[in-house]
Amino acid sequence: MKYNSYLNKDILKDLGNRLKQHRLNQNLTAKELSARSGVSERTLTGFERGEKNISLVSLIELLRGLQLLGHLEEFLPEIPLVSPLELIEIEKKKRKRIRN
Repeated sequence: MKYNSYLNKDILKDLGNRLKQHRLNQNLTAKELSARSGVSERTLTGFERGEKNISLVSLIELLRGLQLLGHLEEFLPEIPLVSPLELIEIEKKKRKRIRN
């Protein structure tokens, strides 16, 4: 799913739904995943419905509970690396404040 044109609530709902599908594919109840991950069942089900924003740490714990931590990139897209030379060029292009 390309998220550029979606509202935050729609993105949250999609991510929660994807997590729920992984949980259901493993035949786990919300209560079981909650016990495995240490994330409260209320937080988990709220996130799955797209009603509750969770922390990155909670997402990591849920993925760990599903044994999907290796698939974190599905939930967080990879960011291209910027070389040190590119960083220098970017800094050169920044506007400089003139000191009086």
